[in-house]
Amino acid sequence: MLNLFKYMVLTGLVACLVHTLKAQVRLNLSLLPDQQTYLVSMLPDQSWSAPMNAVGSAQIVLQMDAGKPFLAGQIKSMISGISWSDNAYIESPASAPEYNFVCFALNEAGTKSISFQAGVETPLFSFVNLDPGCVGIVKLVENTNPLVQKVVNTDRYNITQNMTVLGAQGNAVSGNVNTSVDCSVLHTKTENAIVSNLRIFPVPATDALQIFWELEPGQNLNKLLVTDMIGRQMVSESMKPSVGEQKYSLDVSAFPTGLYTASLFNKEGERQAFQFTVIRL
Repeated sequence: MLNLFKYMVLTGLVACLVHTLKAQVRLNLSLLPDQQTYLVSMLPDQSWSAPMNAVGSAQIVLQMDAGKPFLAGQIKSMISGISWSDNAYIESPASAPEYNFVCFALNEAGTKSISFQAGVETPLFSFVNLDPGCVGIVKLVENTNPLVQKVVNTDRYNITQNMTVLGAQGNAVSGNVNTSVDCSVLHTKTENAIVSNLRIFPVPATDALQIFWELEPGQNLNKLLVTDMIGRQMVSESMKPSVGEQKYSLDVSAFPTGLYTASLFNKEGERQAFQFTVIRL
């Protein structure tokens, strides 16, 4: 049953390759600190309120190397009232035999549940790879990529990003913010350990994010800085170093839904960072 969706051919080709003059939404792909959960979000460059925020249909497409097993599961919408599904898997098409493509589709046509606020990141859905092991680099496809256009026009598979929004008068997707992530790369390896045994919950958070850590002799903690996806500062707070296990409650009740980066700094200015999501129910 798990392979039932594979090799499905999508309909409605070519049209979503045409970018309208009002295309104002960029997509973003993140890998959460567990190195297993992928998060797809969007960053509107223009605001639309009802009824102009009505989304007729949406498709998000990911690309990865062929020969590495990948099956999306635990697909969780970050927005109440809508859902997403992995409705097609395109494996090694003739025009791009070295790649596989996974297409996610919005299940609710004509929804007004998605918020479009200029400059505010909106998480759409998360998922994990049900197949064991790391698939390596996972990318959001670029509609203007010649390889993507060749698969569409020659192989007749629609592997383009598409979000049809009334306010955009067509496909609103104009490109990507962060295009790729790699589950084989542990980002913390490139940074010093400011603290030890760092833990956070709940994820996603709604009112408060609980942060736990330990300070060992020789470690010092000086500041906590929290920024949103485009680098705007949300919190900057001095921290008092204390050896042993510590807890800090970060108030996120006023944070918009989105992905955030928290950075711990020591007195020497070295950084240890982690990411978390906030969702407004």
